[in-house]
Amino acid sequence: MKRILVMLLMLGLCIGWSQEKKGRKGRGGAAPNTLTAEEQQQGFELLFDGKSLDKFDVAPGQEKIFHVMDGAIKTDSSGAGGTLLTKENYANFILKAEFRASPEVNSGIMLRNPRPGASGSKKGGGGQGYELQIRDKDPGNYSGGSFLTGSIVNVAKAPADAKIKPGEWNTVECTVDGDHMVVIYNGRTVADGHDSKLTNGAVGLQLAHPEDARGADIEFRNLKVKRLP
Repeated sequence: MKRILVMLLMLGLCIGWSQEKKGRKGRGGAAPNTLTAEEQQQGFELLFDGKSLDKFDVAPGQEKIFHVMDGAIKTDSSGAGGTLLTKENYANFILKAEFRASPEVNSGIMLRNPRPGASGSKKGGGGQGYELQIRDKDPGNYSGGSFLTGSIVNVAKAPADAKIKPGEWNTVECTVDGDHMVVIYNGRTVADGHDSKLTNGAVGLQLAHPEDARGADIEFRNLKVKRLP
């Protein structure tokens, strides 16, 4: 009996170790925040090295919202929300990302986001870019509220079962090419739409309305981008 208990205990420890090790891996079993040999050949570049925010413009006060912890960009929802923009603009591209979040979070990944005071669309001006939504619930009082996780707000809706997997790293791949935008979420195509208002801009990480759900934070890692012609 004791031998059986010892074997069960060892089996449980092995399973736990295996799951923990898996959680430290990124796509394809590669180390997080690194490019695979295939991605290097394809022309992808890292937007985050797991250590710093060097590829992002950190505006005054944003260091309180976005910080690096355990190889990920993590938000702090105890204060105000905001959007962290890349230093470079991207017109046509493929973006890969992983995030881990509470289902209560109100977040998103911004695409072709105009910079404050800069021209970001055919009509000029600043404002907000296309938002790849990370939010499972419609609060009912925000514009685009019915566009939930996996959707591109006001462009293409993801199906209702495209939910956040709590406690797990969710994967996103978004192709933005001309007026065509496609989102692959956790291995499934969930959004496919067209819009031509914005032609260029930054990639952004958003934490929206944290006052609605204090403690509902999000982590981002494996942020990779490939420019398209």
